[in-house]
Amino acid sequence: MYASKFLPLTRERRRGRYISPHGSKTWEYLSIFACTLLILSLGIVLGWNSPMVVLLSSPDSPIHDNKLDISTLTALLSTGQMLAPVINVLVTDKIGRKYTILLCSLPLVASWSIILMTKSAYMWYVARFLSGISVGVGFVVAPIYLGEISSVKTRGANGTMISIMCNIGILVSFIIVPYYSIRNTTASFIFLSICFVFLFSFIPESPYYLAMRGRMEEAEETLQKLRGRIDVSDELTKIDQFIKKEENNKIRFWSTLKDIFTIRRHRRAFFIIFLLTFNNFFSSYLPLIFYGQLIFKEILSTVSDYTINIVAGITLLLSSIVTGCFVDRLGRKLIILVSGIIVGICDLTISSYFYAKDFFNIDVSSYFLIPIIASISSIFFCNLGFCSILSIMMSEVFAAEVKVLSTCILGIIGGILAMINDQLYILLAISLNYGHGLPFFGFCLLVWLSTALLYHFSLETKGKTFIEIQRELQD
Repeated sequence: MYASKFLPLTRERRRGRYISPHGSKTWEYLSIFACTLLILSLGIVLGWNSPMVVLLSSPDSPIHDNKLDISTLTALLSTGQMLAPVINVLVTDKIGRKYTILLCSLPLVASWSIILMTKSAYMWYVARFLSGISVGVGFVVAPIYLGEISSVKTRGANGTMISIMCNIGILVSFIIVPYYSIRNTTASFIFLSICFVFLFSFIPESPYYLAMRGRMEEAEETLQKLRGRIDVSDELTKIDQFIKKEENNKIRFWSTLKDIFTIRRHRRAFFIIFLLTFNNFFSSYLPLIFYGQLIFKEILSTVSDYTINIVAGITLLLSSIVTGCFVDRLGRKLIILVSGIIVGICDLTISSYFYAKDFFNIDVSSYFLIPIIASISSIFFCNLGFCSILSIMMSEVFAAEVKVLSTCILGIIGGILAMINDQLYILLAISLNYGHGLPFFGFCLLVWLSTALLYHFSLETKGKTFIEIQRELQD
C-alpha cells in the first residue's frame, strides 16, 4: 500500500484510534469550528463600525477630539488589510497555515487593548489599522486552511462557515455595542480572541502544507485524524502527486507573478476572484454594513435605526445559512447570477428613493418600507452570492504554486477598493452633499457589469476535485 511507506498502520489499528472503517468527521468539524472562531472575532471588528459611527458622531461620543474623522477611522481598517497580504506571502508557506492563523490574532488583541485603555483619536486610528491586519490575514489564510482540510463532499458547506461565523460576529456587534459600555464590550472581545488562541492551538496543521514540506508521515497522521479512519492512502496519493507536480513547477517570485497573468488557468482563476472581490467592495454591501445605521436614520421616522440594523445583521446570518444549504445543490454560477441581478435592482430602488427625496423634494416618507426592504434584500443577496461564494471559490480555484501570491495581490487590491469605497461614499453622500442616491446608482451599474463578466468567465466547481478544477480552468 502507498500509505504504508509513510506510517506503519498496524500499530494504529492495535491502538484502536480509528474504529469505523467509514470514518468520522469529528476532527474535521472541530477544526472548522476552531478556525472560524477567529472569523467570528473578525466579524465583530467589521460590525463594530456601524453602531460606533453613530455613537462617535453624537454629543455623547467617548472621544471629544476634533481630530477624529469617521471616514478615516473606517478607511484605516482597509489600509491594514493592504499590509496583511505581504505577511501572508512571507509566512504562510514557511510557518504553515495553522501558525499564520494563530499569528493574526496578535494584532487583533492589541487593537482591542488600545481601544480599552485610551480615548485618543490617534490611538484609535492605530487600533483600527492593527485590526485591519488581522482581518486581511484571517480572511485570506482561513479559506486556504479550510479548503485544504475539507473533504470534497463537504468543502462547499464548510467554506460557508466562514461567512456564517463572520455574520454572527457582525450581528453581535450590532446588538451589544450600542447598549453596553465600550469597556465591557471591548473586554469581552479580548476574551473571545484569547479563547480562540487556546482552542486552535490543539487543531492539526493542513495536510497539504505538511506534504509541501516533505513531512509525509505527519500529513498521513493528520489525514487519518481529520477523516477518522486508517486508510487514507487514496487521498494521500493524490495530495502527494499534486504537490510533486506543483513543486516541479515552483519558481521564484517574479516568475510566479508572471505565471499568474500568462498561464491561462492561473489568469482565469485570478480574474474570477478579482470580480468577486470587486463585487464585494463596489456593491451596496460595504456601505450598508459600515454605515448602515447612518443610512437608516435618513430613511426612518417611525422605526428605530438600531432595530433595522439588527434586522440587517440577522439577514446576513440567514443568507450565510442559506448558502450553506444550497451551494452544493444549485452550484456557484447560478447563485452568483441570481444574486447579481437582484442586488442591482435593489441598489437602483434605493437610489431612486433618495433621488426623489433629495433632488425632487418629493415627500416619500410614507414609502419608507421600500428602501428598507431593498436594503435588507441587497444585504441578503450580496452576502449569498458574493461574500460567501468568494470564501468558497478562493479555496477552490487557485493552484498551490500561485495560491499565496495570488491571494496576496487580491488582498492588496481588496484593501484599496475598500478604502476607496469608504472614503468616496462619505465624500459623495455627506461631504459634497450629493446624498445617498448617486453612490447607490453607481453600485447598480457596477454590480450588473461585473456579474455579467463573472457568469461568462467563471466555471462550476461544485463536487469537483482540485485537479478537475485546474483542468477546466485551462480549457
